[in-house]
Amino acid sequence: MLTVVEIQTIVHLYRSGDYSRRGIARKLGISRTTVDKVLAQYEATQETSDNEALDNLLTLQPAYNSRGRKPRKLSQSIATEIDKYLELNAQRRRQGMRKQQLKKIDIWQILSGQGVQISYQTVCRYVTNKEKSARPGDTKAYVRQAYSPGEECEFDWGEVKITIGGVFRKLYLAVFTTCHGNLRRAWLFSRQDTLAFMESHRNFFRQIQGVPRIMVYDNMRVAVKEFVGPDEKTPTEALNCLSAHYVFSFRFCNARAGWEKGHVERSVEYIRRKAFSLACHYASLAEAQAHLDEVCRRMDAEAAFGNNSEKQLRISADLGAMRPWPGDIGCFEAMEYTVDKWSTVCVRGNHYSVPDSLVSRKVTVKLYSDKLVMVLNREKLAVHERLNNQGNWSLKLEHYLTTLLRKPGALAGSVALQQVPHLIRRIFERHFSGSPKEFLELLRYARDHGYWFRDITDAACRLQARGLNDLSSDQIKAELHSPDAAPSGTTEMAAPDLIPGQCRQIERLASEAISSTDIFLNTPTIFTNTAI
Repeated sequence: MLTVVEIQTIVHLYRSGDYSRRGIARKLGISRTTVDKVLAQYEATQETSDNEALDNLLTLQPAYNSRGRKPRKLSQSIATEIDKYLELNAQRRRQGMRKQQLKKIDIWQILSGQGVQISYQTVCRYVTNKEKSARPGDTKAYVRQAYSPGEECEFDWGEVKITIGGVFRKLYLAVFTTCHGNLRRAWLFSRQDTLAFMESHRNFFRQIQGVPRIMVYDNMRVAVKEFVGPDEKTPTEALNCLSAHYVFSFRFCNARAGWEKGHVERSVEYIRRKAFSLACHYASLAEAQAHLDEVCRRMDAEAAFGNNSEKQLRISADLGAMRPWPGDIGCFEAMEYTVDKWSTVCVRGNHYSVPDSLVSRKVTVKLYSDKLVMVLNREKLAVHERLNNQGNWSLKLEHYLTTLLRKPGALAGSVALQQVPHLIRRIFERHFSGSPKEFLELLRYARDHGYWFRDITDAACRLQARGLNDLSSDQIKAELHSPDAAPSGTTEMAAPDLIPGQCRQIERLASEAISSTDIFLNTPTIFTNTAI
């Protein structure tokens, strides 16, 4: 086939008048029939007043018309054999065995094993054409939409796999994208449940200090409770609570219609790629979240296309047109549990300790997305970081001091000792392994006087820095009261919170709600109290 340059050369030599058609063929080393064909096309363009025909001849690469070409190797018998395997795939899809279908390469290998002389590309073309003919309306065109500032915001979930503290984990991205300004925000959660859904909305509205008029969701379980007929969907209690508190409307996309929320559909992939393609190792979840926040701020400052200042104007218009932020919503599940003989409550398959004086008593557990708070008579008993999976134990040594003082020999092999900070465990093993009761009395003394693990380890470090190798409880007690000591003033090892600045007022109001409403049922309740 001639190239565009060769066609231009033939036409140029012909128009110059220096060469005959035979001379052009001899000079270029091509057939005179080919020269005649090109010049016939050129002369046909001269007979019309359309300059576009000449431009097409001189600038567009010629192409063979292969539409009428029939396959030489693909006979009817081979096509029937391929159809048999395609029908087998359809049968397996109907039986729920989608992952056990034959691929195109498998069909070709089976045919080759039967001695059929056919190429893999021929099999691929035939199967692709069959699939297209089975879906005649699959080719769609999409209509670009215009959005008013502050009008719509889209939400979606995504998955990301990173290493946190040396442990490879699968986390979930809660992603928000405004439709007008394309402002993006995302949060990491250990679960894709109702509490994470509510907390992600609380974080987003708090951070932008506004509320879009319409939120757009797909058919996720945390948003859609049930389907009523082919079109109508019933929202969940959590979504109704969010809508009532923040005063926004919501709409759901059609099933398998991701383009109806195309902004956030691409944002999930875009944020995940920009944030976690290179950096995949973090010391804590909070560090990973801080990195994600920085990536989102950087993306909002840069426009993928066009002017950066124009994107900033669109984001500012979005934020300025939103409804006022009404304040935080308190979101947790409150449930009542009986403390078992291990002085723990078992919440969704995991055990969390409470003070050993509460064995056989009932306590209220407030379950957040990342932590648990135990409450009795409006008093906070304990705070635990929420555990993943099932069958795990979170035990705090301070909860077992009364029992261990009666049975000090059980301390060395206890799970509670294994879960204390490493420095505390090292102090016990080095200085108190032969006198566990003395160590327990030290812990009780520190607790009663407003000191805790960090104060004890700091005091021990100061004593060792002065040359004391063998420490006693009396020495550490005296050092706790030295002028150099700075009491931490806390008696609880607070669980790390993914959301900084959790308002105390939310928990106070929630506790009042617990005492004033009938929550002592077996079914969990989602509380939504506003922190003023």
